[in-house]
Amino acid sequence: MRRSSRRDGIAVAVSGAWRGFTLVELLVVIAIIGVLVGLLLPAVQSARESSRRSACTNKIKQVALAAINHHETKKALPSRTGGTCCTGSNTQNNARRSAFIELLPYMEETVMYDDIMAGDATYPPGGPYAYASWTPWNTAPATLSCPDETATYQARGHNYALCMGDSVTFQNSRRLGLDSGATPAQAAGRGLWNIGLWDATTTPASATKVNTGVKFRECSDGLSKTILFSERLRGSTNNGTWAATSGASIKSAIAQVASISSNPRACLSVSDGANYTGATQVKTVWGNFWTDGQAERVGFHTILPPNSPSCGGATTNADNTTAVLPPTSGHPGGVNVAFADGAVAFIADTIDTGTMTTVVSNTSSIPSPYGVWGALGTKAGGEGTSGY
Repeated sequence: MRRSSRRDGIAVAVSGAWRGFTLVELLVVIAIIGVLVGLLLPAVQSARESSRRSACTNKIKQVALAAINHHETKKALPSRTGGTCCTGSNTQNNARRSAFIELLPYMEETVMYDDIMAGDATYPPGGPYAYASWTPWNTAPATLSCPDETATYQARGHNYALCMGDSVTFQNSRRLGLDSGATPAQAAGRGLWNIGLWDATTTPASATKVNTGVKFRECSDGLSKTILFSERLRGSTNNGTWAATSGASIKSAIAQVASISSNPRACLSVSDGANYTGATQVKTVWGNFWTDGQAERVGFHTILPPNSPSCGGATTNADNTTAVLPPTSGHPGGVNVAFADGAVAFIADTIDTGTMTTVVSNTSSIPSPYGVWGALGTKAGGEGTSGY
């Protein structure tokens, strides 16, 4: 039976047999929606990861081009450690200011660079010790941050690392007349970033840098086969004190494993593949001070494969001169790296790493024992690099 009613002069048919959805029909609709969501979610997540990885790729390329432009202008790369030196009064950089500072004008950060070089009423041109809090550099350039970073935001944090090659033992800044054994050889490195060497033999307060950064002509392995930068996840906090922390991520913390000085592979023994195990002593100093050129702040090695654990000796803070620091990322299966010719490539965790039980120092001149991965990190080892 149908009846009609009139509303505002319009006839409307009303059914006397209206009924709603049954419970079974509702369940079927919900099930269909669930299936569709299940099908679409992986695609959405994949699209988001692809977007983040693309953003990281673009940023690391910008940093690489900045380094290349610096070389074109200055005829050398900046050193990993530089700035001003050497009194230890904390009114100078203590020879530790990172290469990123020198790259600022080539990263469209000229205003920040000029502010740093101008100094202020408290600190001289170039600023204070490189790990100090100072307004001109307390916020890192956005170019140095990767969207895949999972740690809490830190204004001075960064995600791009300088390739130190394959040297398990290395040096930080060296000062003639102040540091035992400071020589030009000790300032060298296996990768494209050496360290500053300072002449402090007579007047430490006004010591001058006596070496330049690496020149591309020193890269006999070829610019397209030598890595400049990679990604690396930073520590969740700037904690330079060793602490027994079960479950700390291998991608962001550094473990204390003294035996790496004779066997880099020993670093793998304190990891379950994702986290450090048991009561492993760890610290979280990497990536928190973009201005400090110490290896454990801004460097990485091509020894253990990407996304492996990192290990250092017994030194606290960020001052170890024995360490293995693989690059790490939030991308599944590998990391982005930038080569000295400006190209960017994705390096898989499964890349050939050769013999990881051999130790190489920063003064060694032998081919890398760490397979294709080690060869890509060295500038003059003469090794083959096919297959990555």
